[in-house]
Amino acid sequence: MGQTRGSNRDFAQAVDDISGDSSEAIEEAIDDVSGATLRRRVDSEIEVETQSTTDDGPEEAEAVVEEEPLEPNEELTDRDILQQDEYKEKKGIFKMSALEHEIKTEQELTGLSENTTYITSDTVISGNIEIDGDLEMLGRVDGNIHCTGKLVVGGRVNGDITTGDLYADNAHIDGTIISGGIVRIGAGSVVVGNISAESAVISGAVKGDIDIKGDIEVGSTAVIVGDIKSKSVQVSSGAVVEGMCKQVYASVDVNQYFADGIQNLDERKN
Repeated sequence: MGQTRGSNRDFAQAVDDISGDSSEAIEEAIDDVSGATLRRRVDSEIEVETQSTTDDGPEEAEAVVEEEPLEPNEELTDRDILQQDEYKEKKGIFKMSALEHEIKTEQELTGLSENTTYITSDTVISGNIEIDGDLEMLGRVDGNIHCTGKLVVGGRVNGDITTGDLYADNAHIDGTIISGGIVRIGAGSVVVGNISAESAVISGAVKGDIDIKGDIEVGSTAVIVGDIKSKSVQVSSGAVVEGMCKQVYASVDVNQYFADGIQNLDERKN
């Protein structure tokens, strides 16, 4: 280090001498500072600057790593998520709007395809509807609906419904529902009519008989006035069911257990 600083001072003095007006001083400076000497001094200074930059590099890299946000997860707070969104915007990753997020969430839940017919909330249709595909109905239909795909109802239907899967969210349906798949009646929805499907999840109000070939889940907010036929039924605490629950599609014949029991009693008596 001592030799480097002394060389820097000699170099600076030589430059000052060169900048003077005296030609003799210039010649003396040229004699004192040869080309090889200048190269050695410049190389020495470059080496010092490079070493200084290398020493500072890891600290700067660690600072960048610390400022980079983590991936989103359920344990992050709203403030953390907001900071991550701002970071993504700076990096060119634009966040979805609230509407896009709502549509994406609904598509994940219902599995609606891109080729879906939409009936807006301000639309009123008088007559039957036949859709070859998926349908999202938020308005009012006074007539029957036949849908080969998935049907999402968020409005009012006065008529019978035949569909693949049915999702009712804050809907009012007055008519029979026949589904080839699953029927989901969300909380806040009201169905007045019989329901037939492969499986069902009921969290709303249903007045009518429910015939399910597979499993049915009755949520804590459900109110059912009518008989339930299914393979198995799960009723959550708080649900109201006024009617008979029969597992007529169960693979187990419950009558044989009682018949065997009565036969054993008769044998003991004899």
